[in-house]
Amino acid sequence: MMRTTFASMLAMAMVALPLAACGGGGTATGGVPTSKGGAAGGAAGNNEPAELVFYGAAGNTEAEFNARWGDYIRKQFPNYTLKYIMNEKGKTLPELIAAGETIDIIFDSIGGTASNLIDNGFQYDITELAKKHSVDLNRFEPTFIDAIKQMGGLYGLPVNGGGLVIYYNKDIFDKFGAPYPKDGMSWEELLELSKKVTRMDGGKQYAGFATSVVHPMRMNPFSLDVVDRKTLTAAIGNEKWKTLLQTVMIQPIVQDDGYRQLFTQKKGGLWTDDFAKQQNLAMFMMNFGLQYAVKEFETLNWDMTAIPTFKDRPGVGTQPYPNYFYITSASKAKDAAMNVLKYVTSDEHETIESKKGNIPVLKNEEIKKVFGQETIYKGKNMKNAVYYNKFAEPHAKTVYDDKVAGPLDANIKKVIYGEIDLNTAFRNAEQEANKAIEEMKAARKK
Repeated sequence: MMRTTFASMLAMAMVALPLAACGGGGTATGGVPTSKGGAAGGAAGNNEPAELVFYGAAGNTEAEFNARWGDYIRKQFPNYTLKYIMNEKGKTLPELIAAGETIDIIFDSIGGTASNLIDNGFQYDITELAKKHSVDLNRFEPTFIDAIKQMGGLYGLPVNGGGLVIYYNKDIFDKFGAPYPKDGMSWEELLELSKKVTRMDGGKQYAGFATSVVHPMRMNPFSLDVVDRKTLTAAIGNEKWKTLLQTVMIQPIVQDDGYRQLFTQKKGGLWTDDFAKQQNLAMFMMNFGLQYAVKEFETLNWDMTAIPTFKDRPGVGTQPYPNYFYITSASKAKDAAMNVLKYVTSDEHETIESKKGNIPVLKNEEIKKVFGQETIYKGKNMKNAVYYNKFAEPHAKTVYDDKVAGPLDANIKKVIYGEIDLNTAFRNAEQEANKAIEEMKAARKK
């Protein structure tokens, strides 16, 4: 889920705010920040000049990169020369590799890791490098570290978190006299609440709740694999998958004929525009970060809550969806690159990130306390929406996961349209996905 996916990554487009003081002290000039923001010298110091090329696989502009990291890195490491390349037409990773461009650090989401990092042979386990630079991995939210380790190694460090939240339109709830959603709801409670705000009024059809198939698939609270890593076949043929999509995707729609007709008219989806512009959607489950990317949020009467939980997974919410700085196997400046990773995950810089409303990656409660405090949305329920539930354990991801997403999405929509039943949908999706995986395997061998 990259930049184009409902703007979750566009949370990083916020204008950088002035460097703020934080607990634990600042960094000494010419020193490398320790885990608490102090200075450390020695063999891993930053006195030697270095050139580092950053690649923004998530498609962020150079201005966005500089606002979040580039300007701070240059100030911290004045002897480093930074170059940033944005993922766009003519500058994809295969094109840059063919042109002989050396890339030192890749910025990417966990979802892009298999195709962008591993598929291009860029993976490099930084475990020993992290030890050399005295990086304390225990400072990080463990699921953020686990998410990358399950890809085969510690290929980088998380720089901000991500995950699903419930956005809701207060005006729609007020209009129909319904209570607002709240943290700690079960899915049964949300579905009942959805009924109360799903209705036709004044010639306008309102929908209670919507999400996609892909987002809860990738961040599912059951930690279900999408593709079996051993057999490299679709792993969706079980009852947990059916329960998940029946609950979060199908049931909110099919319980109301007017909503089903609207869904059909919309050609299979209610999205950000329905929530923020058309304002005919009461609740929208999507990646945290829409509020920074969609201008209508500035005037919309909205708030957010944690996602509901299933009875057999009490207190467990979304899987994490972090973004990482990956040091590539091709880098000739790995120590300098590690200095950068250590700095951007220091208490000092993570406090800056947290204040700007980017989900911090550290366990430090003081850093979480200031989450979003330098944004125009500091009064919203952002911290609870992100942290009320525990993160689900990350499932094992493969480069073939996307080959399952399309068939599953198409067949779930057929269930909503009334064309097939749920069992048929999953059977068809599995067959179609396995065919697509085989085709991808064959193409990769050429």
